[in-house]
Amino acid sequence: MKLTYLWLLVSAVLLGACSNSMNQVQMSNYPQSTVGLTISNTQNEFFKAFYDAYETEVTAQSSVTAFLDNANNNQEAQNQQIESMISKGAKALVINLVDVNQGEAVIQRYCDKVSLVFFNRSPGDKALAKCQNAYFVDGDATQAGVLQGLKVLELWKENPDWDKNKDGKIQFAMLEGLVGHAGAQARTKWAMSTMENYPTLGVPTELVLHEHAMFNQDVARNVVGQWILNPEFARVEVVLANNDAMALGAAEALSEKQINVPLFGIDATSKALEAVKSGRMTATVLNDAKNQAKVALRLASNLAAGTDPLDGIDYRMEHRIIQVPYQEVQ
Repeated sequence: MKLTYLWLLVSAVLLGACSNSMNQVQMSNYPQSTVGLTISNTQNEFFKAFYDAYETEVTAQSSVTAFLDNANNNQEAQNQQIESMISKGAKALVINLVDVNQGEAVIQRYCDKVSLVFFNRSPGDKALAKCQNAYFVDGDATQAGVLQGLKVLELWKENPDWDKNKDGKIQFAMLEGLVGHAGAQARTKWAMSTMENYPTLGVPTELVLHEHAMFNQDVARNVVGQWILNPEFARVEVVLANNDAMALGAAEALSEKQINVPLFGIDATSKALEAVKSGRMTATVLNDAKNQAKVALRLASNLAAGTDPLDGIDYRMEHRIIQVPYQEVQ
């Protein structure tokens, strides 16, 4: 039953990626609106790509007035930015939370004042359900985990020498993102489940080391540096990371000790793609920052103007959540 359920879910996830691959956000006819964006930071390359795409789209839309700001990982600064944007007339805000644990407080404070479009960092399903003016835009984290796990399996079959102890089992380490981050939890769970249970390709697995590295390159480098000192690390045959920043940090730590271990990320940032090309990383999965930015802006613009939230958006919305498909990197 477990295998059947996984196969049905994985099939639906991958079919969803294919069926949505031609979907797009309509470029023209944005309604007259005033919106804002406050992003947690732009040191994260994926967030920077989102911010840049959002800014580019705003520039192309003469009907949209937008305020953009960077909280530089300071939740109090982000709260002040929200207040400032509302005072300047923004009717809808796109928010990439600095602290996911503050999502409920943000919703409680602003639900009746402005429409809220959270991006990437969810305020939590329960908090989201309490506010009819709150929405969430993200990639499909389940799909990200499935695609990452499937890529590990495909390359594991092609590279039998990866099985260092020849026990037919994948001994692996996992770098997870933020503690309590729903997307990180889903990426981790489904990468692991897919590796072990994917039909015809599934391989027994053993999780050797697991640590939260905050989606941060420097933190991941330090974590993996400590792992290398642990005798258990000698058993690790594959390293998975919830995002490319952590994978790149792991690559730095491994390179310093001249250790070569297959390394898988998620996001397909430009730096990660360069690392894959040079061999410092093994593979990554595309997290579509450009389309997520377009969806978030179009949704916020519609909400600010009081029109149909999905006007001009071809992606599905369920429970006020829109998930933009991940894609394999060819």
